[in-house]
Amino acid sequence: MRDDVPAALPLIAFTAALGFGPLLVSSRWAGLGIGLVALLIAARHGPRAATIAGFAALGLLIAAREQTLRSTERRILARLDQERFVTIEAPLQRDWSARPHVFVLGSSRFRVEGGEVRAPLAIYARFLPPPIGMEATIRAEGHLRPDRRGGYTLSLKSARLMGYAGRLSLRSPAAWNRVIANRLREHAAARAEEIAMIEALLLGRGERLSEQTKEDFKRGGTYHLLVFSGLQISLAAGVITMLLRWGGAARAADFSLLAFALAAPAFVGPEASVSRASTAVALYALSRIARRPTTFENLWCVAAGARLILVPSDLFEPAFHLTYAGAGALLFIGRPLARTRLRWMAYAIAAEVAIAPLTLFHFHQYALGGSVTTILMTPLIFAMLVIGALFSGTELAFLLDLVRLLNAVCALMNRAASPGFGFFTAPPPASIVAGFGAAVVAIAALRGAARTAAVMLALLVPPAAAIATYHRRATVDAPRLVALDVGQGDALLVRSGRRAFLVDGGGRRDDVRFGESVLLPLLLDRGVRRLEAVILSHAHPDHCVGLAAAIRHLEVREIWISPRKFQGECAHLLLDAARERFTPIRILRGGERLDLGEVTAEAVITTMRFRRAPENNHSVVVAAAIGRRSILLTGDIERDAERELATIVSPADVLKVPHHGSRSSTSPMFLDAVRPAVAIISCGLHNFFGHPHPDVLAELRRRRIRIWRTDLSGTIEVVFAGDRLEVRPEIDTPR
Repeated sequence: MRDDVPAALPLIAFTAALGFGPLLVSSRWAGLGIGLVALLIAARHGPRAATIAGFAALGLLIAAREQTLRSTERRILARLDQERFVTIEAPLQRDWSARPHVFVLGSSRFRVEGGEVRAPLAIYARFLPPPIGMEATIRAEGHLRPDRRGGYTLSLKSARLMGYAGRLSLRSPAAWNRVIANRLREHAAARAEEIAMIEALLLGRGERLSEQTKEDFKRGGTYHLLVFSGLQISLAAGVITMLLRWGGAARAADFSLLAFALAAPAFVGPEASVSRASTAVALYALSRIARRPTTFENLWCVAAGARLILVPSDLFEPAFHLTYAGAGALLFIGRPLARTRLRWMAYAIAAEVAIAPLTLFHFHQYALGGSVTTILMTPLIFAMLVIGALFSGTELAFLLDLVRLLNAVCALMNRAASPGFGFFTAPPPASIVAGFGAAVVAIAALRGAARTAAVMLALLVPPAAAIATYHRRATVDAPRLVALDVGQGDALLVRSGRRAFLVDGGGRRDDVRFGESVLLPLLLDRGVRRLEAVILSHAHPDHCVGLAAAIRHLEVREIWISPRKFQGECAHLLLDAARERFTPIRILRGGERLDLGEVTAEAVITTMRFRRAPENNHSVVVAAAIGRRSILLTGDIERDAERELATIVSPADVLKVPHHGSRSSTSPMFLDAVRPAVAIISCGLHNFFGHPHPDVLAELRRRRIRIWRTDLSGTIEVVFAGDRLEVRPEIDTPR
C-alpha cells in the first residue's frame, strides 16, 4: 500500500480557508474573486498547485455562503420580541427525554416567522407531553431564547400550546426507525434499562438511558460506544462486505456498501457521527466501483473534506475533531507502530495521544485507558446490537436477559477503568491549533518513521501546555474576587495565593450535570483544584446544583451551610456528594471566620424569621476583608433581610448585588449602608426573570456605582492590587 497522502495538502488549504474565511470575506462574490486570483496564480505552477488553490477557493466560497445564511438567520431572530410568545415548527427527529422536573425534545433545526433556522433547538415542557406516534413535525408556542452553546430553547407552559402534525411516509427509512421505537416502547415500563440500551445501539435514540449508565460509560472513556455512531456503521458495513465476498459477489458487496451508506443516515436521523461514518463508507465503495482504489490515508483526507463541504459547521464541532483525530491517529501513528507484536497496544496508544488533548479542550476531562477499554468492550457492544435487532423482530423475552447480562459486564469494565478518569485544565487554544496544525503538516510533508515521530511529538504539545497552564494559574499574585459566568445563578470565587473558597456553584434544575459541564471547567481553567471551603448561601438550584460536582472532583476541606431552610432535592445532592467524599459539613451560627492569609472572610447570619421568601432572606452573607478593602457577598437576600443587615454590616468596596438584581432587593437604605464603589450582578443572558430590574440599575447609576454584569461581560475578576481595584472581564474556553 502506498505511503503517500496527496490529498492532505488540498485538505489543509480547504480547512484553513473555511476556518478563516469569515475574517477575509464578507460576501460570496468577494470569496469568488479571491478564489479566481488564487487559481490564476497557481495555474502557472502546475496542476498540483492549482488543485490546492482550487480547494482554498472552495473553502472561501463556502465560508462566505455560511456567513450569508447566518446573517439571514440573525435578522429573522432579531425581529422577534423576546417578551412575547412565538410559534415554531420543528421536525420530530427524537423522542422526549425525561430530566428532573422537565421533559426535553431536541431538534437540529426549526422554522420561525416563516424563516428556516439551522441551529439546534431544545423544547422544555414542565408537563408530561403526549407520546409521539408517526407524526412528522411539532408546532409549539413559547419564549424562544438563545442558549450558551449557540442553539435555542423554547419553554412550553401548557400542553395546549403544542401539537404534532403531518405523518412520516413508510417509504422513508426514518419512519421504520419510528415504527421500531414505538414497538419497543411497549416493553419500556417493565424492562426500562434493557430497552433503553437497545434503542441507543440499534436506533440511535439515547433518550431513555439513565444518568447512571451515561456516567459509567463516560468515566470508562467508552461513551462513544453507547450511541449509534461510526462503530455500528463500520461493523455493519464490514459484515455486509464479508458475507457477500465469501459468497463470491464482490461487486454486489461494493454496491451494497454504497446503498447501506446512503440508507443509514436516513434511518438513524441527523446524527453527525452516523453521517461522517457513512460518508467514509460511501467514498470507499465508490472508489471500488470506479476501480480507482486508494489508500486509507487518502480516504481519511477525502472523507474529512467531503464532510466539511456538506456540513461546513462541523469544522467547529467537538465530535468532528474527535472522530477524524482518532481515525488519523490510527492511520498515521497506530499502523506504523503496529508492526510490533503488541499491535493492539500500538493502536491504543495512538488513540490516546490524539483524543486526550481534544477531550481536555472541549470537556476538561480525560479518560486514560479508554481506548483499551473500547477495544475490549467492542465485541460486547456488537453482541448487544445483534441481540437488540433480534428482539425488535421477535420480542423474545430471554433476549432482554442477555442484554441485561452484557450491560452489567460493560458496567463492571467501565468502573474498573474509571481510576483513569478525571478533570483538568484545558489546553490553551493556541496550543491546540499549533499541535494539530503541525501534525497535519507533518502528514503532508514527511514520510515513514519521521512522519510518525513528528505527528506524535506535535500531539503532545497541547497536554504539555495544559499542565504548564495549570501550574502557572494555580497561584495568584494578588487577592481577587471572581464572579464566574454560570448563567442565571451565582458562583463567586475568592482567591489569595494558592488558597481559595467558593460561595455558591450555580446550576439549573433540569441539568444534573451542570457542575461537570459548566462550573468545574471554570475553576480548573484557573488552576483551582483545592478549596478551603464551599459556602452555600441557600439551597436553591441556581446556587446549589453545581456544588456537588465541585465536592466530588476537587479537594474541598469543609462545607458551610445555613442553619435554616436547608432542604429539597438540591440539598440532598450536596449531602450525597459530601458523604461520598467524607467532606465535613459545618452548620453556621454566624461569626465563623475563614483565613486565606491576605483575605479574611466572615459568615453573617440574620437572626430574624421571615414570613416572605424565607429561603432567600435566610441566605448566608459573606463579608471579606482584603487589607483596607472589603467585599460583601449577599446571596439572594431581599429587602426584609437588607433592613437587618444594614444595621450590622460595614461599608464595602465591592458588592455582589442581591438576588441577581431583582426588584425585591437592593433597597436605597441598604445601598446607603454599604456604599460600594463597584457592583457585580450575576445573571444569565436573556433570563426568564428579567434580571436585573431597570429600577435597580437606575438606583445604582444614580449613586455613580460602577456596574458589571456576567450576562454582558462574562466572568468578571476584581483584583485587589494594593490600594487599587482592577476590574476586568475574562474569556473562558469552550464548555
